[in-house]
Amino acid sequence: MKKIVVALIASFALAQGAFAAEPAPANAAAVRELLDAMHYRATWQASVEQMTKALPNMMRQQGEATINANATLTDAQRKQQLEKLNADLPKMAELTRNVLNDPAVIEEMEAAVTDLYARYFTTDEVKEIAAYYRTPIGAKSLQVMPHVMAESMAISQRITAPRIQKAMEQFRKNKE
Repeated sequence: MKKIVVALIASFALAQGAFAAEPAPANAAAVRELLDAMHYRATWQASVEQMTKALPNMMRQQGEATINANATLTDAQRKQQLEKLNADLPKMAELTRNVLNDPAVIEEMEAAVTDLYARYFTTDEVKEIAAYYRTPIGAKSLQVMPHVMAESMAISQRITAPRIQKAMEQFRKNKE
């Protein structure tokens, strides 16, 4: 279960643009202005809230699939592990929320995202993007995007999880 949480956090960090190269100083200043126009910190907080709401269910589905697919478990052992999973989920979700809400995390994320944008966009392009986010539709897109992303993740999980579970079961059967 801990591996699932670590993988989700790593995926989220990569999706937000971590691990980028050093920006040109002038471009970095323009990117910081863009992040301000994007309300980056507020968007980060909203994304964290949406993700942490969805996280327990995602972790539960993944954990249940893993436990139920373990052919070495007896019904009693399976039941015991499912109970432990359900008992641990709130604690694990809170731990994840605390990590993602750490002020040092947002500082590091903002620095990494600044580097990322500076690497892919010129100063003029960054200024144009910032101008878009200052328009009514740009501002609206910033407000609704965390919700759209959360719902998109839930849809993806709902559609892919049963297929992945079925594929893993078939893989295990073919291995035997």
